[in-house]
Parts: sequence; structure tokens; C-alpha cells
Amino acid sequence: MGNCINAMDPVFGSIPTGINVDGTLIKESGLPIIFLIGGPGVGKKTLTSRVAERYGFVGLISADLIRQEVSMRTERAFTLARMMSQGQLVPTNIVVELIAVKMLEHLRENKGFLVIGFPQQKEQCRIFDRAIRQPDLVLFLQARNSVLSDRIMARTITTRARMSMNFDSIKKQIKDFHKRNRSVMRYYKHLLVVIDGEPDVTTVYEKVCEVIDNMLLNFSTSSNVQSNVATRVKNKK
Repeated sequence: MGNCINAMDPVFGSIPTGINVDGTLIKESGLPIIFLIGGPGVGKKTLTSRVAERYGFVGLISADLIRQEVSMRTERAFTLARMMSQGQLVPTNIVVELIAVKMLEHLRENKGFLVIGFPQQKEQCRIFDRAIRQPDLVLFLQARNSVLSDRIMARTITTRARMSMNFDSIKKQIKDFHKRNRSVMRYYKHLLVVIDGEPDVTTVYEKVCEVIDNMLLNFSTSSNVQSNVATRVKNKK
């Protein structure tokens, strides 16, 4: 599920192109924002709840936010559902707006935001940075295409579902991700940390936490967050 669309599509014309949410409070909150990106099947969702719980972050999975929006009985939800059924991609401004709304809902009771599966292309980076602000860290879970393919097939539970998936469609899905993601990695190269996503979940989780710990130790907005992280790092030694 992507997050952009050709502006010439007639269906797209009925949806506003701007961001209808004021991100000022998010900017002023000073809460850390972390992007976790990676190819299909690499295990982003598996990490989300564990990492979010450990740090008191709110995990925002872009694909889930889109599905929730589409399930609403509104004119916009109907338009989005129609676009997606035709193979169109959700407009970037709407995805950023959905993320911003959730961030605003959770400003008071969390210590940061972990955004999963976003951004998927350079345009999304630019719009997010303008509407909200630049993230503090971008984590990329890297895995070989063969590993991604195997994991996509493994998570497809039923035999019938496996039969509906073919190698060519999986290969295209992975290829499309790499094509879009190259520009994201270049855009955020100064914030990017590449993590090996092929080992077991616990190993990847521990590496992700190590990187986040190091980032938070240098994070200047919340002494409580820094104190908690420093204690965890000290206990590990």
C-alpha cells in the first residue's frame, strides 16, 4: 500500500491537496520522532509493539491508519477505497494528515513517536518535514530479496492464500519498494542507521534498541527520558 497518486486522476480531484492539520503543537512538544522503514516482510510490525512499549512511544503504522480511514463511512473514505480498488495510491497529504492527527491525540501521554512504513518516497519526506518537522532518527531494516520473499510467503497462513500469491507479484512488490526507498535513504542520509533485519526478532530488537538508546542519550528535550535511558544503558554494562 503506497501513499501517492497521479494528480491527473479524476478521482483524485475531489480530495483537497493540502494538509488540514496544524502541526505546531507537535513541533513544540519536542518529542522524538523515529521512522522505521524496510522492505515488505522484513518484520517492521513485529518490532513495533515491543519497541513502543519499552520506550513509552506511540507506534503509528501508516498502512493501518489508511485502513482505519477507509473503514469510515465518509465521502473521503469512499473516494480512497475506490482509488485503492483501482490500484491507485493514497495521496501523500492524506497520509501525513492521518499521522499528524494521531500524534496530536497522543501528545500528552507518551514519550515519542515510532512511525512504521513511512515515508515510502522522497515527496513524503518533504511534505512531512514541512507539515510537522524532520524526524530525529531513520532506521532502515535491511534484508536480501530472497529473505523478504520467504518471509512474505511464510506469513501467508492459508494454502489458498499462498496459491493466490505468485513469485512474480512478490518480486514486483520488492522491486517497487527498493525503487522508491532509494530516494528516501538519500534524503535522510544524515539521520539514517541501517540495521541487519535478517537475524531472529530478538537480535534485531536489541540492535534497534541500542541505536535508539544512543539517540536518546543525546536528545535534549526531556531529562526524564534521558535519565531512564541512561539507567537502562548502565544496567546493561
